[in-house]
Amino acid sequence: MSCVLGGACLADSQRALTFEHDIRPILKEFCFDCHGAGEELEGELDLRLRRLMATGGEQGPAIVGGRPEESLLVKKLRDGEMPPKGKKVPAEMVDRIARWIAQGAVTARPEPESLAPGEVYISAEERAFWAFQPVRRPDLVAVGVDEAWRVRTPVDALVLARGREHDHEFRFAPDADRRTLIRRASLGLTGLPPTAGEIEAFLNDASDQAYRALIDRLLDSPHYGERWGRHWLDVAGYADSEGATNADTPRGWAWKFRDYVIRSFNEDKPFDRFIIE
Repeated sequence: MSCVLGGACLADSQRALTFEHDIRPILKEFCFDCHGAGEELEGELDLRLRRLMATGGEQGPAIVGGRPEESLLVKKLRDGEMPPKGKKVPAEMVDRIARWIAQGAVTARPEPESLAPGEVYISAEERAFWAFQPVRRPDLVAVGVDEAWRVRTPVDALVLARGREHDHEFRFAPDADRRTLIRRASLGLTGLPPTAGEIEAFLNDASDQAYRALIDRLLDSPHYGERWGRHWLDVAGYADSEGATNADTPRGWAWKFRDYVIRSFNEDKPFDRFIIE
């Protein structure tokens, strides 16, 4: 088949391709901006589903099952007409689309009966992505007697186990002295160095809970939200002024969003609630 299509014999040329697993990710990356993501479709062509591609748009069907050489989608991609603005689909991906059409343009399962313009459709393959899976506590890893002294937390055991899988011997860093510990913790959580009084109090606290108490105190500090809220503000593009013109017009009420973010961190607001708000 690859000889008929003029492509190289690639590793997946012998297996059955499906729209959801092999084709939709390509179209989503290169084509959905114009043909599926918004309510307005370029040329009335929607590429989100196989049946919508077969229906086509103003220029007719985008695909003809079993006949890639007659399929408008393949022609447009190979001629470089799609996508626009110089964003070219790699040749091996175009060949994969052509092979899929030659195989009959098969789907892995029945498609949704309806899909409104601009509606976000998440396939089963996309839902299976690791980032969308529920958080699961990993199983505890058994550690040999000769390594037990190195394990203080479950994370240490997991690191050692992964090292064994790859025949790598991890060498843990030596314990930091208490003065270094408080400095690392304070700078990491609040962005500020500890005061002389804080250092002295920590050095003189001989209890087993001294470090835990230090971390709790730093997390309760208002400076924690100021330190870590800044990262979210950077992602959101926060600024006190427009910054895009010579006038640099102030944003009079922008500080309200800044303070809201800082407050959310200091209140330990759940992330899902923070995103919704």
